Amino acid sequence: MRRFLTLSLVLLLAGGVFNANKAGDFEDNLKKIFTQSQIPADQYIKGYVQPFATALGTGLGGAMFHRGYAKTLPRFDVGVSAVYVPLPDEAMTFAFHGMTKPTVFGDDKPSDPTAIPGLNVDKFLLPMLHANVGLFGGFEGTVRFAKKGLGDFGDVTLLGGGIKYELSDLIPIPMFPIDFGVQAAYHKFTVGSFLDAGTFTMNAQISGSISLLPIDIYGGVGYDVSSLTVKTSELEPSSTVGDVTVDGENALRLNAGVSFTLLFFNIHADYNIGKYNSLAVGAMIVL
Repeated sequence: MRRFLTLSLVLLLAGGVFNANKAGDFEDNLKKIFTQSQIPADQYIKGYVQPFATALGTGLGGAMFHRGYAKTLPRFDVGVSAVYVPLPDEAMTFAFHGMTKPTVFGDDKPSDPTAIPGLNVDKFLLPMLHANVGLFGGFEGTVRFAKKGLGDFGDVTLLGGGIKYELSDLIPIPMFPIDFGVQAAYHKFTVGSFLDAGTFTMNAQISGSISLLPIDIYGGVGYDVSSLTVKTSELEPSSTVGDVTVDGENALRLNAGVSFTLLFFNIHADYNIGKYNSLAVGAMIVL
């Protein structure tokens, strides 16, 4: 297990959302907004970072489960999960005073001299360490964590937790082959000292096994609520704008996936349909 967790941690750090250069560009680009007096800073920030809030909400709400039933004490899963979000064209630009400007994900060399450059990325990857722990009375707890140092730019930190309740026992049918559960979770995400974000996720889950095969089919429906706050005083000490809060456009999420378990090892993957579609994967030690 130690080797598995070490490998998971290496993959986690190697595949983070930002490297130091990207984080530096993000912070520097936000600072450039305050150098152009003709730009209402708060309005521009909202349009510029809004797709980031949505992509982050998609990532934090994903990879939350791979089965409908809950673990029982003292059983647990531990490993790594990741959510891959291919960014749609709509995430690359926003309308500002009748003009089209690049978002944080957009063109890093815009022809418009009044436009703030983007990071020129078309995908968003969010990996994290993930553990599910069986509790009493049909409940299961989930903890997720990631942290990546960015040198002078601080850290990217993710911390989340959730609680799940299995509903299968409420169905009065002996040997019913389908498991059901509901879950709620909250995640906090920070970039350096200038950005805080949070996502609240609720979902209903269902899973069933394929006879004679170590395979489960699972899926669910969920709802994500996300927002982020840019602390302008950390970007420009003389700013009077104050904190700028931006809501993600996340809402309903549908997903379906496949889970494979052999002895003490599990891998799973599911496709999610929402405001931004995504692919979630996980690899875990199962006890």
